[in-house]
Amino acid sequence: MTNTTSAETSRPFNGRTAAVILTVAAVLAAILFIEWGGSSETAALTETPVSPVNQVAVHSLPDSQSPPSEWLQASGSSTGNPAWAPAVRAPFDTLWVLHTGVEIFSPPAIVDDFIYMAGNDKSLRGLNRITGEQLWQRTVTCGLSGGVAADSSMVYFPGQDGYMYALNRTSGSEEWRAGLGYHIFTDAALFADTLILAGNSMGSVAALNRETGALVWSDSMEGLVIGPAVSDSTAVFSTESGKVAAWNPGGTLLWTRSFTSQPSAPSISNGHVYIGFSSGKILALSLRTGETLWETALEGVRGRTSVTRPAVVSDSLVVCGTCNSRVVCLEASSGELLWETEMENWVAVTPAVCDTIVYASCDDNRIHLLSLNTGLPVDTVETGSYSGTPPIVLDGVMYAGNSRGDLVALSGTIPVNSSATVSEINCPVE
Repeated sequence: MTNTTSAETSRPFNGRTAAVILTVAAVLAAILFIEWGGSSETAALTETPVSPVNQVAVHSLPDSQSPPSEWLQASGSSTGNPAWAPAVRAPFDTLWVLHTGVEIFSPPAIVDDFIYMAGNDKSLRGLNRITGEQLWQRTVTCGLSGGVAADSSMVYFPGQDGYMYALNRTSGSEEWRAGLGYHIFTDAALFADTLILAGNSMGSVAALNRETGALVWSDSMEGLVIGPAVSDSTAVFSTESGKVAAWNPGGTLLWTRSFTSQPSAPSISNGHVYIGFSSGKILALSLRTGETLWETALEGVRGRTSVTRPAVVSDSLVVCGTCNSRVVCLEASSGELLWETEMENWVAVTPAVCDTIVYASCDDNRIHLLSLNTGLPVDTVETGSYSGTPPIVLDGVMYAGNSRGDLVALSGTIPVNSSATVSEINCPVE
């Protein structure tokens, strides 16, 4: 592992990652016939090689965190981390399963007792998140893969048909739709109380009026747009061609960077923008200026090694997955590698991280629970399919969509000694 402050460089890679992921996952899902299960198994230590560098000071992290009252962007916040304490472990019980028959790649939104999920079956659904009861369904003309956002009255979602939609949260009736001209793979995001952001497959970024869908401002990037991550005063998008750029609420371009490898969607925390790259690097940029604050290159990278959108934990830790089958944890302020754990297949979606446990959805048809303190395995949950959405952990329940088209709610178990550190409650006895 190297850790520098130089600009990120690697051999260029030209590819339409969003389309490739959708196509590959659809083919793989078609050959999988294993059902989701509520059972879990404890992972054997010898099955998951771990390279602990330093031990994470878990005690310095908060014991509990409150979920957002409104789901204003993918993962519920700019940090990219869709998990809130307390952490839950096996045994897991299946609360409910929604079968759509077509892959689910769109991260859902959760507000109060409701979950809003979109899938490649062209439908957005409003569900009771406790019972799984479907309250309404809205079908559009093309598949849905971007993240859903929701406020107190409406739910917002982007379509591959090139439209951004706003629906009434209670009834699912359409409030407005706005065309962006080309396919939309970005997440929906609410910005500065009044705007809805999205970007299309031809490099256009648009800010729409939250109430009406009217265009407020627009700008151009280069390549298929992904993201965004949104703070109070700054929105950051990236593109598969290597661009990263930031705007203020008025549409002024604050800064732009060009890289020679493909970036992930960005995350924002504590004045930093965190991004993974297809070169196997992770960068922290200044939210204010875009300058590189640190750069960490993962060791043993051969060829293209995409890194997921980073999940930032309490402004202190950065956790990512990679397509060369790793989960890594870094110190947020310096980029120092704290631990890395080898998996059996790709970790292609962002891990969720609670106060003590990392939930990594892996393409070995399992969600792996790892110690945040050490990276050591805690439990695994069989999913029966390749990854679809990042797991969401909230109120003792883990929600996840998969490439076979199932959205599943699993009720976990909170350890009795919830104040103990991970190393105290999950390390196997030798």
